[in-house]
Amino acid sequence: MTRITLISLLHQLAPRFPIYPVAQLVPLIRDHEGEVWLPPLASADVAALKAVTPPRMLRELASLAPGWCEFATGGGETPELDALASYDEEMQENLHLYWRHPAKINHPITDNLFELRREVVDEAHGTQLAAAWEQQQALRLSQLMAAAGGQDLLCFVEVESAYWLRQRLSEQEGVELLTPAMPE
Repeated sequence: MTRITLISLLHQLAPRFPIYPVAQLVPLIRDHEGEVWLPPLASADVAALKAVTPPRMLRELASLAPGWCEFATGGGETPELDALASYDEEMQENLHLYWRHPAKINHPITDNLFELRREVVDEAHGTQLAAAWEQQQALRLSQLMAAAGGQDLLCFVEVESAYWLRQRLSEQEGVELLTPAMPE
């Protein structure tokens, strides 16, 4: 059986939530003997994780850029974009209250919040963005399943996308999905 440990990364949200420093994630790599999968992001947390991952273990996940939606910061041109901006503002306020401990970031409630956000994103941007999101997420799933083959995988993904991969991996036969222990 393949064990896949899935860990959320804050990347663009990291400066707003300093309770989840990348230094807490580095020991997970040092204690791991299988492949380490990282998203293709130019962020400080991904750079720090790459720096401590032996090149022979390092793998790159498919990019989610074709289906990505940045956090909305202001009013949009449509009621749907206005709703997304409002949701994002309220969500980040709620995350400030909820993410008091690092363990909360990899929690099902966080996944639920981002899954709901994705529904608002898809409503605001339409089927083309939603289709690209699904396609790229499915590509990531197929990458991990092809690599599984009985070895343990350590997979870091964007907090906004973790819910999708976590759900699909939990449905796969021969995969034990793990969540890392984080300080409470």
